[in-house]
Amino acid sequence: MKTPAALALCLSLLAGFTACDKDDNMGTLIVNVRDNAKVEELNIYTEGGSLIYTNTEYLYQNDPRLSIPLNPGNYQMQLMYGFNRCSFQIRAGHTTTIYYAYGSINGEVTYD
Repeated sequence: MKTPAALALCLSLLAGFTACDKDDNMGTLIVNVRDNAKVEELNIYTEGGSLIYTNTEYLYQNDPRLSIPLNPGNYQMQLMYGFNRCSFQIRAGHTTTIYYAYGSINGEVTYD
């Protein structure tokens, strides 16, 4: 009797672990800075103000778009230097885009 119960328990645990591997609970942030706008650093903060992400590399490449997977929640982004901090929300399975036009100091946030 113990063998069928143990087998059922193992199979249910395996199914649970397999389901947890999916990234359906994540959202995506797309940052698009026109002409790279001479951004030296990109920082993302939690709603509480904790720094969770820093990037200084992509900003000097030819493609000004950056895709970042994030957990659902409210965040703020700061581009250094000369840009205003931008607040945004990440939703599971959705994409949030922040676009900085040439000459603008404010990011335009859109949601899919």
